[in-house]
Amino acid sequence: MRAILAAAACVVLASCAHAAATAPAPGPSAGGAVGYVDMDALVKKHPLYGQLAQYDTNIEALDLTAFAPRAIAAGPDLQRETAALNAQLDAAAKRTNELLQAKGRAYQAQEDAAIAAALRAAAVPNGPSVAEVRAELNATARGQTAEVNTQAQRDLDAYRKQLEAQDAAQINAAQRVLAARADRTFRAKAEELTAKEAAYSLTLANADAAQRLSLRTRLSSLALDDQARDDANQQLAALDQHEADQLAAMRNTDQQTLATLKAQLSAKIDTDMRAQVAPIRARSVQRFQERERELHEQFSAPGGPVATGPPALASNPTLPADLRRRILALHADYTAAFQHDASSTIADFTKTRSDLAHRYAVLSGTDQAASQSAQAEILSLQKKRADLYAEMVAQIGREVKSIATQRGISVVVSDVAAPAGGIDLTDDAMKDIETLHE
Repeated sequence: MRAILAAAACVVLASCAHAAATAPAPGPSAGGAVGYVDMDALVKKHPLYGQLAQYDTNIEALDLTAFAPRAIAAGPDLQRETAALNAQLDAAAKRTNELLQAKGRAYQAQEDAAIAAALRAAAVPNGPSVAEVRAELNATARGQTAEVNTQAQRDLDAYRKQLEAQDAAQINAAQRVLAARADRTFRAKAEELTAKEAAYSLTLANADAAQRLSLRTRLSSLALDDQARDDANQQLAALDQHEADQLAAMRNTDQQTLATLKAQLSAKIDTDMRAQVAPIRARSVQRFQERERELHEQFSAPGGPVATGPPALASNPTLPADLRRRILALHADYTAAFQHDASSTIADFTKTRSDLAHRYAVLSGTDQAASQSAQAEILSLQKKRADLYAEMVAQIGREVKSIATQRGISVVVSDVAAPAGGIDLTDDAMKDIETLHE
């Protein structure tokens, strides 16, 4: 942004000088000399430069965090807080698992007792034992557990894809921000060089103005013979060609400068992207591992698998239908009772885990609102910085114009390589600007 405004200031100064060149220069003549100033040096001497530099510092501090979740530096306090949260989560998972195992054993004992009572009451000859009935029920439970594990794996795969999509979105956002920043830098440099070329073209034209005017005056004479007229035209063409060659050489140098800058910006984008992608990937790996551990704990069968559907009970085909229905009903009742009891325990753990996850998110600063706020703050600071810089450049331009007028200089350029025979007005302007501090 500063380079863009500097280039604009260059054009303003040059255009003002060009307008002044059409009128007689007041004060002592400087022999048609061109004045020039170092705008960057003058800006740094301005009394408001400290405020301008503070804007740059604040923008730079916010710029790298606007496109991705903000993260607090991993200092001792953050490490202790994170360790405490992990310990609480581990303790809650361990406590939940122990409660589920105890409840599972209790309900299984009650169910076994009820089945044994039903078998004794039926008094079926060669009927199955409680152990045999339990084996069939457990076989069914194992099959259902396998289905649950399959679903858990599907959920985990879906979560992985979700994380990959989030990573891609964050990486794309980072790429856009870095590319936009590089584009602003490149365009600012290109505009700065274009302004310098325009100012240099004006300098060349002014340097040859006297000779060109003399030649055109000769050509306007009706008494000029053909040979003299051809010579004058050739000299005019030579002046034009000389100026064009000088400007072309400058443009070639500027194109090489832009090509080098483009390569540097591209390399910087690659470096910055690698620095941003690594923590994004690391966070996703950590989250995936946490979800994998949570699913493992959630779907672990406490106290052995508990069936959730009707078992076959096919190993004893002579078992009376009413007894089979009675056993299945008992199993369904105790299974439902256990699941109802266990659901409240799991719900408590889920709430605890959600609370801890929220606290960790706040601790890590991963809320998107913070990122949006940072982006809005950057835009606000950039506008304030641009307005302040424009005000400073305008004030410096007035001081330089006043000095140039006093010294009879009608053409002043800025941020251009010192023209041959040019007069450096930077020190004089700097003294005037320093008086603004008083």
